[in-house]
Amino acid sequence: MVRGKTEMKRIENATSRQVTFSKRRNGLLKKAFELSVLCDAEVGLVVFSPRGRLYEFASADSLQKSIDRYKAYTKDDVNNKTVQPDLQQVKADALSLAKKLEALEDSSERSWAKI
Repeated sequence: MVRGKTEMKRIENATSRQVTFSKRRNGLLKKAFELSVLCDAEVGLVVFSPRGRLYEFASADSLQKSIDRYKAYTKDDVNNKTVQPDLQQVKADALSLAKKLEALEDSSERSWAKI
């Protein structure tokens, strides 16, 4: 027996929506746990219900530790992304200036050779 493909749209019936949320939330938490155990990955998961309740999972000591690690990683990543293009531009500018200087020196030497 094969299930039909589920259409991704909001479930209009409130009871069905709540049941689906509970089942899928539990499945998601289970998958996060399995991923952390099987692959020795640090996993952090935060889910807020439509009513505002918090559900969380952390494979590390605490979810806050995982969040701090994420913040540090993304901060470094953002800094590297902005520095890297700047560094490449400086290298390109230096190369361009070196070529111009070489051309000026060559033309200067030719001028002196004519005199």
